Amino acid sequence: MVRIVRAGTTARRVAAAVPVIALATAGIAFAATRGADQGAVAPTSITVPDTAIAQGSPTYPQAGPAPAPMQLPPIYDTFTKDYARVGVPAEARAAISAIGSFAPVRLDANGIPSVAVAAYQRAAGVLGSIKPGCGIDWALLGAIGRVESNHARFGGNVLDASGIARPGIIGIPLDGSRGTTRITDTDGGALDRDTTFDRAVGPMQFIPTSWAVAGRDGDGDGVANPQSLTDAVTGAGVLLCSGGADLRAPGAAYQAVMRYNHSDSYVRTVLSIADAYRHGITVLPMNALPAARPASGTGSATPEGSGFAYAGSPAPRSTASSSARPTPGASAKPSPAPAGKPSPSQQPAPKPAPKPAPKPAPVPSRPAPGLPLPLPKLPGVPLPSVTVPKPPVKLPTPTLPAESVRLLALPHLPLLPGDPKNLVRVLDPLHSTKGSTGTVVCLLDSKVVTCPSGGLLG
Repeated sequence: MVRIVRAGTTARRVAAAVPVIALATAGIAFAATRGADQGAVAPTSITVPDTAIAQGSPTYPQAGPAPAPMQLPPIYDTFTKDYARVGVPAEARAAISAIGSFAPVRLDANGIPSVAVAAYQRAAGVLGSIKPGCGIDWALLGAIGRVESNHARFGGNVLDASGIARPGIIGIPLDGSRGTTRITDTDGGALDRDTTFDRAVGPMQFIPTSWAVAGRDGDGDGVANPQSLTDAVTGAGVLLCSGGADLRAPGAAYQAVMRYNHSDSYVRTVLSIADAYRHGITVLPMNALPAARPASGTGSATPEGSGFAYAGSPAPRSTASSSARPTPGASAKPSPAPAGKPSPSQQPAPKPAPKPAPKPAPVPSRPAPGLPLPLPKLPGVPLPSVTVPKPPVKLPTPTLPAESVRLLALPHLPLLPGDPKNLVRVLDPLHSTKGSTGTVVCLLDSKVVTCPSGGLLG
């Protein structure tokens, strides 16, 4: 899977909760299922280090085209391109952009392979027996698998009956170009088939040095294979559970996923998808997936290999310009008959006279004599009426005030020297002064605060 590693990037944005559009509340069919085989691996053969493991996969790109597993349909341009020709104030344009970020996106247009679901559930069960205090679940592991490789389907790969990605998922060489960090070969090409530079490998995109620390034999075949989804997911769980944190505690899951991939947009995307999986939600707004970006162009077609699909109404069709005029159609007058007499071959052949339909045979007015058959009489048994109560469907509600959610959805401004950690600056177009395009608003821990002056909060 293509990954871009940016040296020295620091995640500085606040991980904000976003409202979920529950357009499909029927749930994910596999959410309540269990894998048929949960146990060929003895828990004692898998260990979780007490020291936190730092990083599993290369840093997710903060700029440039998104890799295919996180490439959204080009729906943003499709639904906003016409506004460029309309003279509207800057505030209205900002509102249009904010509304476009709520376009609904289906997470798994083709579903999740049953082999992948079994791997997520199996790894979560094994890790739960080893580290019950970790609190890891299949949804978090599945969300990472969705972002990293679309459940091992990136690049035309498929999972075989043993859960191994075929022909194999291998990222670009980490040679220092295209924004990557230069990492020379550390495994002799044994995992990434490259003897010059390291590459991220497998459905969970481990680099060889991280796999050497976190890699585990999750399927019990005696080999820790990063191309095996069960092995890779188990290794990802070992990395997340290392250090002894309880992922159910507030902020613990964010910190654990940040160790897996040091990118704020990546972490927020993973946590949004994991929460959707837990609640059986199949559709999220675009702004809940900050690590994903729409493909270029217009339309609502799903980019190849992404797994996403547009879940809203059909895309608008282009309309004809006002200067276009309809072309005249064919003349309403009948064309004149050809000169001359028609040849005999042009005369229609005479139709044969219709044959009269045969009359049906007469039905006897009296039934034929026969022996009367007695009909048994059964006593009526009343059937009890059964009323099945419908369980109430609870939709997740946003945990932040509406004003904070609106502000956090706006583009973030660069931070100033001395700004405290987790401070977010945005330009609010709805509270502009005369002669300006908006007012700078600051948020700290998802709460609106007075913007700092000289690095100190006012």
